[in-house]
Amino acid sequence: MIRAARRLALTWSLLSTVAFAAPADPWLRIQSANFELFTTAGERTGRDLVRHFEQVRSFFLQVFGVKSTNGKPVRIIAFRSGKEFKPYRPSEAATAFYHAGSEHDYIVMSGAGEEHYPIATHEYTHLLIGQTGGTIPLWLNEGLAELYSTVEQVGAKIVVGKAPPGRGEALLSQPWIDLDTLLATTNDSPLYNEKSRAGMFYAESWALLHMLNLDQGYRSRLPDLLDALKTSDSAAAFQQTCGKSPAEVQQDLQAYVGAQYLRGLAFQVDLSKAVDSPAIEAHSTVPARIALVELVADYPGKIEQANLAYDQLARDFPRSAEVAAALGRWAYRERRNQEAVSHFAHAAELGSTDARVFLDYARALSAVKHTDEAVAALRHALRLDSSLKEAHYNLGLLLVRIGSWREALDELPLARPVKPQQAPRFFYGMAYSSYRAGDTIAARNYLEQGRPYTRIPEEVAALDRLSQDLGPPVVEGVLEAIECQGNLGKLRVRIGDSLRTFLVPDVTLAYDLKCGPQANIKVSIEFQAMPAGASGADGIVRMLAFQ
Repeated sequence: MIRAARRLALTWSLLSTVAFAAPADPWLRIQSANFELFTTAGERTGRDLVRHFEQVRSFFLQVFGVKSTNGKPVRIIAFRSGKEFKPYRPSEAATAFYHAGSEHDYIVMSGAGEEHYPIATHEYTHLLIGQTGGTIPLWLNEGLAELYSTVEQVGAKIVVGKAPPGRGEALLSQPWIDLDTLLATTNDSPLYNEKSRAGMFYAESWALLHMLNLDQGYRSRLPDLLDALKTSDSAAAFQQTCGKSPAEVQQDLQAYVGAQYLRGLAFQVDLSKAVDSPAIEAHSTVPARIALVELVADYPGKIEQANLAYDQLARDFPRSAEVAAALGRWAYRERRNQEAVSHFAHAAELGSTDARVFLDYARALSAVKHTDEAVAALRHALRLDSSLKEAHYNLGLLLVRIGSWREALDELPLARPVKPQQAPRFFYGMAYSSYRAGDTIAARNYLEQGRPYTRIPEEVAALDRLSQDLGPPVVEGVLEAIECQGNLGKLRVRIGDSLRTFLVPDVTLAYDLKCGPQANIKVSIEFQAMPAGASGADGIVRMLAFQ
């Protein structure tokens, strides 16, 4: 099957293909809740295709709880014919492929009819695996994609288990691959790349995943097997979780395939009513061409072709704000920051009303040190779309940079929930702004919230420097109890939703407090950290004040 690692055999022909230069505008843009489809195959076919992808996505989400971790939107490009698809295909045999891009994940198809659904679903399975993070063995990746490529709707349910064309026949008529060899196959293996041998690799991988998912004996062990594969090779994982060697598993697999019937499973999958009402935009040649050029630009070694394609776009659509913004994004990505600023300024002059264009404009302005203009661009983005959390995040950080501490404290919380990669800068920005605004308690709390999100030395050093500037840590809470062991006191203090413990070496002499439950006394505690290796408390009290 086609893999994202393979390179597109794109040449200058992409600029002269009918997809770019058709006399009429054949392109439709169909936007559903989770997919953006560009197609030349017509509205009805496009609607059905988007609905199919929504159904498959709902199946994986509801049945397996599969969720994306990278958050990249999925863009589908479905041509009307193989002729339109030809300039983009990665190989002569390809009829569809999946590509993990920088801003979007792509599925590109040579057709949009039902006969193309199995290969499209196969590629979408690869996409989901890629989006969930981590790596899995090749047999598992391709076996899962083959198994779920034939999901089909039967009434209100999705049925899994039908054999992809040719796989069952291959298993019954061709010599099997030793399972040891199959489990060790990699992307570079001839077994996977040579057409005469790859068919059996796919067939046997499909059968193995069919048994692991649908056989009663193996299905219950599958979660443990998948967990074991995170730290062990495939052969060891089978031995650990199933108590069987690859040879013994292969015996079970051959008996499973040799049975008169292979069982399937039916799953109830609920779809939102909105699936049947996607947004449809006719005459979409401009965004479709931009999507195709962005696809090309995402491949290593295609900089020359991408530059030529962007130049052609600029010549064909000199008054398009969308094209000007696309040129800006491309220049910014290639670190031609001043050029990017010019393109984004042109998009604004042409009347762009896309909030994300002004978000990208602000990033380019920041890169050339035009901070005040970047702030203005972000404020305009938020006037266009006040829900754009990335704009709140970037604006808040810029306000920290220019010393508008209280504005930053109002702006940054509007970016929540922030992504994990944004968390270190978010919490540092909140901590530093709180510190400069005179609230050292809040500043220290934000610092401690930010620490778990980073191990990058520069970020950790920045947190440490600010911590030193803040002085000894101080917390405020409610004193609920004092536990005494001789003169040693343990103060139980509720801070927010957590109960924390602070040590007082001589509670009676120091504060004239009595041991036992307390009357929910509000306190402010300055403390020092526990010695290295010590446990059982959050710190040692240096100063205790009653409020």
